[in-house]
Amino acid sequence: MSSELLLNDLLLRQDTWRGHNRSIRKHVVSTGNDHLDRFLLGGWPVSALTELSTRQHGIGELSLLLPVLKSYAHKEQLCVWLDPPYQPYAPSLVAANIPLDKLLIVRSKNAKEWLWAAEQVIRGKALLFAWANQINPNYAALRKLQLAAADSFSPAFLFRGNATLNTPSPAILRIELEGIKTNVVSLMLHKLKGKMPGAKINISLGDEALERIPLEKLPVNICYPKSVKESESQHLNA
Repeated sequence: MSSELLLNDLLLRQDTWRGHNRSIRKHVVSTGNDHLDRFLLGGWPVSALTELSTRQHGIGELSLLLPVLKSYAHKEQLCVWLDPPYQPYAPSLVAANIPLDKLLIVRSKNAKEWLWAAEQVIRGKALLFAWANQINPNYAALRKLQLAAADSFSPAFLFRGNATLNTPSPAILRIELEGIKTNVVSLMLHKLKGKMPGAKINISLGDEALERIPLEKLPVNICYPKSVKESESQHLNA
């Protein structure tokens, strides 16, 4: 590789600092929401690790990322979910026009396996959604993921508990999410080059197909299996 090409590659990386350039970042992927794009100085950073921290799962963090998931899947790129806390609900994904054949769920057995899988996914230029539920990756481990994202020019998203916001991280973007009400999520910025921490924005997800529906309202008949004795008794009385 020539020195000119090598220099261009370095300048494309999100973790390359150029003191004279404070303009809005160019290498981003749209969030699908104009207000959120402006809040993030253009959109989700590419060639970067993004951390989304929540007190609990299921407050709308996946709905927030559906546009980028849809964009990558429709470009025939694989989207890998590493250790999601719940089984993804396929009908909702289909309703959101997400091709299921482009999604792959991976379960890891330990921290070493989790880190290896995450790094390989990123370097393979697949879109990574990773949950660090039972894993508490240290700075060095996260640095590996950030470098992999920078080298592959791919975005990677890591979901963590909000207690981890007190620890240092090499992630380019760090956001704290809080559910305000159904389908409305509040975002607080903790780290983004070119913007002061503490900025907040409320985003309405506004997609009825992705609303959480109480179990008793699901259009499915739910019944428990009868015991063997009860079944035999009914059979004898018939």
